[in-house]
Amino acid sequence: MNITPLKAILSIGFVGVLVFAYDALTRNTVEDLGPTKKLARSGLSNDWKKGNVIVLIRHEERCDRSTNPCLGPDNGITALGSERAKEFGIRLKTYFELDNTDIFTSPMTRTVQTSDFMLGKASLLSDRETICGSDIIDKLLKHKTTNRNLLVVTHYTCMTDLIRTSGHTQSWNPQYGSLLFAKITSDNGLQIIGKLNPGDLPKQPPAI
Repeated sequence: MNITPLKAILSIGFVGVLVFAYDALTRNTVEDLGPTKKLARSGLSNDWKKGNVIVLIRHEERCDRSTNPCLGPDNGITALGSERAKEFGIRLKTYFELDNTDIFTSPMTRTVQTSDFMLGKASLLSDRETICGSDIIDKLLKHKTTNRNLLVVTHYTCMTDLIRTSGHTQSWNPQYGSLLFAKITSDNGLQIIGKLNPGDLPKQPPAI
């Protein structure tokens, strides 16, 4: 089969464009920390010990969007969601030391219930939009105390707000109970570390 020089050049150029496009897309995609050892290799544990981490957690399963029995009011979570929040909370507190962590929750019933079962304590934000919107980075930084981690039980839209405003491609649909990790940079900015679905959090912290 004869391939003219022009066709060869065009083919190489086309492949180059595909490689560049793929590299740009993956570079802007939030890192999935779920695969084996990715969480341990992310450096998150060290940043956590320094009190340098911000984490957003999506509330558990909504009662009004599920056929599962409700825990209480229709605007809250399901009974199954409460059990999952409790189980995940045990795993979360085993993996991460929360003594140097400030915990906040959106005042919506579903987030408050999730926080109660998962963490047992949280400071109530004034409204849902307190840490949401196009200025979410500024809002998070205002709530972040030096040398203390910040954990916020929040909503799907707020997590996607942080992804978009951080310059990442929105290619992830956070599951109920999912986590989105970020850290404070040396110039007091914010950098997303990665995402984690609740079932992917190890039961034990990494060996030291």
